[in-house]
Amino acid sequence: MNTIQDLYYGRISPYEMSISTALEYQKLKTLADRNEDLLKETLSNEQKELLVKLIESVTDISSISERDMFIAGFRLGMKLMIDVMKDE
Repeated sequence: MNTIQDLYYGRISPYEMSISTALEYQKLKTLADRNEDLLKETLSNEQKELLVKLIESVTDISSISERDMFIAGFRLGMKLMIDVMKDE
C-alpha cells in the first residue's frame, strides 16, 4: 500500500495525529487542567457554565487554526514538490 491509499482507507488520520506527546505539552496540559479545576471550585454555577462555554469556544478556535495550518503546510509541501519536479 502507499500513503495515498492509507489516507483514503482511513489508516492515516492527520486529525488524530495532532495530539502531542511531548513532555512540554503534557506539563502544560496538566497545569491547565489543574488550574481549571481550582477555578471551578470558586465559581457559582452560572460562572461555571460561562467558563465551560469559553473553553469550548477556545477549543473550537484551536481546531480551526490547526486545520488551517495543516492545509497551509500541505499546500507548501505540494509547492515544494512542484518546484523539485520542474525542469531547469
